[in-house]
Amino acid sequence: MLLALVALPLAALPLAGCGNDSGTAGGGGGDDDPGAPDAGPQRDGAPTTTSDGGTLPEPTVCQQATMHSDLAWIQANVFTPSCATAMCHSGSEPEVGLRLDPGTSYNNLVNKGASTVSGWTRVVPGSLETSYLVVAFGRTPGPPPRDGFMPLGADPLCVEKLEAIERWILAGAPP
Repeated sequence: MLLALVALPLAALPLAGCGNDSGTAGGGGGDDDPGAPDAGPQRDGAPTTTSDGGTLPEPTVCQQATMHSDLAWIQANVFTPSCATAMCHSGSEPEVGLRLDPGTSYNNLVNKGASTVSGWTRVVPGSLETSYLVVAFGRTPGPPPRDGFMPLGADPLCVEKLEAIERWILAGAPP
């Protein structure tokens, strides 16, 4: 009897570690556990509320990047806010002749020669090693940009955004 009283609380310990406070992993709900309580409203297939009824924060742009490899998302969340800014890659006289404004990025990147380094192409569909854009971000070996790695004079992009760009290139850099 004494053994049963000690073993029962110990047996429950592993269960206490399943899941987390955010309700995003192992916390019940969802289609994979029909007997679990409903996790509340869904956002992109993930619960928007915690198990105690609190609201989960919106994912950051860097967290969102892990789910993307499409040019539309990259344009809206990387190129437009970080590259196509005044004095950089927008307007009538963009840096190194590269405009990254919405609607121009694809035609100015994919299969276009790098204007500052001969023998390099800005984006080679399917190839990170030969895409100068990846070199310009400091992600693959090659001749560094003359003024420094991108984005010049700004905080570096988070790894997740860079990986989204790399996935887009590896997927063939579709429009």
